[in-house]
Amino acid sequence: MSEINKKAKEYFGECVGADIFDLLILEKGNLLVDAVHDGEGKDVVEFEDKVFSSKKGGWFFFRVRYLKDVGVLILKDKTQEKYLHDTKMNMSVLIAHELKNPIGVISSAVSELMEEEEDISKIEILARVQKNIERLSRIIQQIEYITMAQLGVYTPKVEKIDVRKLVELVVDDLEGLINTKRIEVLKEIKVDFLNGDQFILRTILRNLLSNALKYSFENSKVIVEITKDYLSVRDFGVGIPDEELPRIFERFYRTPTGVRMSTGSGLGLAVVKHLSNLASYKVEVESQHMIGTKFTVYFNK
Repeated sequence: MSEINKKAKEYFGECVGADIFDLLILEKGNLLVDAVHDGEGKDVVEFEDKVFSSKKGGWFFFRVRYLKDVGVLILKDKTQEKYLHDTKMNMSVLIAHELKNPIGVISSAVSELMEEEEDISKIEILARVQKNIERLSRIIQQIEYITMAQLGVYTPKVEKIDVRKLVELVVDDLEGLINTKRIEVLKEIKVDFLNGDQFILRTILRNLLSNALKYSFENSKVIVEITKDYLSVRDFGVGIPDEELPRIFERFYRTPTGVRMSTGSGLGLAVVKHLSNLASYKVEVESQHMIGTKFTVYFNK
């Protein structure tokens, strides 16, 4: 090693003149060895690895980048980022796990009460409780999966999806908002089954439909259309001004009209965009201010 910068000295000490393979202890050291000695390999080799810091006395997580043509090795410390990533992931899994167990117990207890109850009015109350327990279970699963997706550790699955059943579940989740604003949801389902990830498709539809309901006028309608090629949600609400359209998929961004009309986190469309990218879908939007908005998600880019 002929030269190092100040930051490298903080991690590895005074090491000019030392052999790089004596100096650096990597878990994936063979990748660097192969890159250095391979005469016809890639000009740039990049990977993430744990590297031992002799000066700081511990293992750190680095992004390792070797520029072969100039003989330069660049290491970027990603330890804190990796720690936060793992912490968020563990927290999500822990919360989901801790909530699932008591919900399962409550669900079983409600089912037993329904079987033993003879009073019709009480059975109807228990049935509503059971319905909301199931809804809460789906929400917990969504939180878990969305966190995994945002952290980049969710792998889309391919499964056969019953489209009508999926739409009914989403509409059922949003029943309170639909009834409050007296909105008619028209379902134009032109395909019985789709192959894809049920969580991704359900979350995209739920977020789009939720937005459409929030920003619709009372006593209006929302149209949900699903074909073998695309999913679309159209409302006849406040719409989006042209100057606001480029920013609607940004995290936490909400249009001034949207802020005045409804509460929200500003994450719904960001999640739609993220999951669409994850599933290799394409999202398009058409909107006219005070006339309405239509989001279309194409399954094949």
